[in-house]
Formats: sequence, structure tokens, C-alpha cells
Amino acid sequence: MNNSKNEQKRNIYPFGNKNHTLNTDAFQIDCQEFSSRNALENAIKQQWNEKGLIVLSNTGMQHLSELQKWAEIIFSDFTTYEGGSAPRSKWSDKVFGIDDTPSHIDMCYHNEACYLPSFPRCFVIGSLVCPAEDGNTLVSDNVATTDAILDTPLGKALKAKGIRYIRNMTDKYTDNAVVYKHWQDTFYTDSRYEAEQYIKSQNWDYEWLPNGTLRTSYCVDAFEFHEQLGKNMYFAGLVSHAAFFDQWHPFNTITDEERPFTMTLGDGSAFSDDDIKQLYAAYNQASFPIVWQQADVAIVDNLRWSHARPAFNLKEGEQRVMGVTMGMMKDRVGSNF
Repeated sequence: MNNSKNEQKRNIYPFGNKNHTLNTDAFQIDCQEFSSRNALENAIKQQWNEKGLIVLSNTGMQHLSELQKWAEIIFSDFTTYEGGSAPRSKWSDKVFGIDDTPSHIDMCYHNEACYLPSFPRCFVIGSLVCPAEDGNTLVSDNVATTDAILDTPLGKALKAKGIRYIRNMTDKYTDNAVVYKHWQDTFYTDSRYEAEQYIKSQNWDYEWLPNGTLRTSYCVDAFEFHEQLGKNMYFAGLVSHAAFFDQWHPFNTITDEERPFTMTLGDGSAFSDDDIKQLYAAYNQASFPIVWQQADVAIVDNLRWSHARPAFNLKEGEQRVMGVTMGMMKDRVGSNF
């Protein structure tokens, strides 16, 4: 793998051949077709149990804080996103913006918070303002993804070794040439002691670098058991690999080790370019785009489905304003192979 100081991009296209095999209509619910809120909520709950994915249209949403009321149909315990890797703006105490990644960056398939000791089983994403074209979210059936991955030597290595996540979090009060997210914003504290207490409680390895950067490292199972389906699901995401920053200046001017985060196999072995291509191909086997319209809302089983966002272009005067809320928190138990 090329770790030069020069800008670099691996010769890997993130989203395969774009031949999506699933039909969006199978997951769509038009809110205007229901005579009562109760009937609509019952339909949402039923589809959640059967498919783990609901795309709502004609919700009438006027502000992204309203995502909370849609989420409460499924869960009531909302996460604060403590320990999350991405910068997040807020629409309310429970609703976050998703404007942390520039539009020209391909956001690879992943399961939300797959690198943390507990994760949101459900996340709810909504569109307040959307461009006429592009800005779609891709979703992929994790059952098909998992089966495809396990049918490869890489899948067997992931099953045996797990995944190691490595993160570099800069110090808010130190001059840094390249900043993604400060450790103070990750752990909601300015105290090194309090940050260390959280880290130690998770049994993570950590070190403070001379420039004040906090580097953490820890190994987790690459799969997670889905109790309702009775299946082990691949639970990770290349959005946590250093390759995520290949298109993003100035992060693509520093080594993989120095980037905000990367991932390896549990024993420290690097993912080859071919490994990454295999993972992209597995995600692409059963996927489709959510083509956002204003006030659309998607309710997603974060273990049953992975999601991605390809790069997109905004025309003059266009905006893409999206929000997300997450909950139904689950402690990671790993697989039961």
C-alpha cells in the first residue's frame, strides 16, 4: 500500500458497477395513503419487523428536529454520539447534521458506530432540502453482503482475526496542520483524565503523541449476531479505512498511520487493494439508492442494512440539508460462529 507523503488515491472505485439489484418501491411507504396516524405507525412497525427498512414520503416534515417523532415509533433511547468518529452539528438534542463529509468525497458503505462497544440498532435519516439530482444514499442488504464476504478467503480471515480500529484525534488547544476531529469533541470533555477513564473502561490501547494528539487502538469482532434473524452479520465499514481520505485534501498528503482513522485485520495485517475491492463488490450485490425528495425519512436497521453516500455535485443555488437521529442502543456481543 502506498504511504507516501504525496497526494494519492488507490485505484479502487467504491461502488462497483452501480447495477443495483433491489427495487426502492418494495420499501416505500407514502404517508398520505393512511387515514390515521395510528394506521401509519402500525404499518411502519410491521415493515420494521419484516424488512428492517422503511422509506417514508410525504411526511410533511418542516424541520429536522421532527425526526425525533418518527424515531420514537421504533425506539425511545437516543444516543448522544459520544465517541463517534465524525464531526456533527446539531438540529436538536437528539438530531444531528450529516454535513461532516464534503460532497466530492465518496462515503463508503458502513454500519453506523460499528467501531464502538455499543451501537444504535436503529437510525433515522431525513431530507429537508435536496438537490434536483445526485446526493442519494445507497443502502445494501447486509445478509447478502455477509454471505458474499464469508465465501472468500478474506471473509475467513475476518472471522478468525476480527478488525483493529486505529484513530488519531487532535488536541483542540494545539496548533494542528490537519484537523478532522479533536478528542475533546469526541469525548465531550477537556480533561485528559476523563477521556482516559472512558478509554480504559472500554479496554482500548491508547497513547498521547507529542503534539497532543490522542491515538486509540482496539480490536473487535468483524461480525455481529442479529437475534431476530438468527444470523451473524458483517458489521464494519470501509469508511473507517484510511482509503476514505484518498480524495480529501489535505488528509491525502499524510500517511495512512497519521490519518484520522484507519483499520486493519485484528492482527495488524493491512487490507490489500484487492481485499477492499472484494468488500465493495459484496456490498454492491444487493443494494439500491434512496433518491431523496424533500421531507423524506428513512428508518434503518443498522445491523441488517449498511449505507453509503457517493460523491455528488451541487448546481448553483442548490443545497443538501440532511439530519440523523439514532437509538435502540445495543452492546456489541460479536458473532456466535
